[in-house]
Amino acid sequence: MSNIIKYRYFELKHNRILWLTFFICVAFAFILIGPHYLTEEPMVPGITNDLQGLFMASTADCIFPLLIISGAFTAMMLGQQFTDRTIDLEITAGHSRVEIFADQCFVGFIVPNITIILSILIGCLRWAGSIPIPLSATAILFFARAVIFLMLLNFSLFSACILFAVLFRDTAKTMAVSAFFLLIVCWTMPALEQPLTKAPGTLYPVTPSLPLLLHPAFLMRFVLYSKLTFAQGAWVAGVAAGWSILFLGIAYCIFRRCELK
Repeated sequence: MSNIIKYRYFELKHNRILWLTFFICVAFAFILIGPHYLTEEPMVPGITNDLQGLFMASTADCIFPLLIISGAFTAMMLGQQFTDRTIDLEITAGHSRVEIFADQCFVGFIVPNITIILSILIGCLRWAGSIPIPLSATAILFFARAVIFLMLLNFSLFSACILFAVLFRDTAKTMAVSAFFLLIVCWTMPALEQPLTKAPGTLYPVTPSLPLLLHPAFLMRFVLYSKLTFAQGAWVAGVAAGWSILFLGIAYCIFRRCELK
């Protein structure tokens, strides 16, 4: 299994689609992220007038379009492996379907998270000269916690795209359906927020409903809260794991039995 992971890592480094996706996401972050996020109505509580606050506010707003862009292109990369018969060649070379599926999950975890989170961080660091940089242990722990949870939640949604890749085994269908799914998921989250009471002068709900607390897109904002308890963190990790296990479990059952042509 280590050989196929090493090969996929080498392939990713030279994949034009990956670099194109990364540059598009970075350009998107450069255009959208700016100090205006610190003066607008906050989407998450506890925003401070420094780089941490800019990261909190910009991530709450920018992560959804970046997820759609990165998710669609990454799904295209996975679909191409079926269209170009790369999967067939790997099976012929003696790799088991478990190894190949794990490789698909490796790509699905690494690519969206690198292109999305790194782009947001670069977009925020662009303003480091004009916005104070927090150097406290609390700020460092916040960034570490937020990045880890965002990575888990990103993958929990992209795991559905892995399901589409093994279901359709076609580049165009996989990319189109994945983009549509991510668009719908990101669109339903604000629709669920709309009827709830908002904190005065903010855009975040005072008491999130259960459907929101089970929604990975909302939890991407929820984990940006400056004060997150251990129980809330455990809930987020559990929801992310549940979505991932559901989609990946179905995807593996299909992949294990499908005929590759």
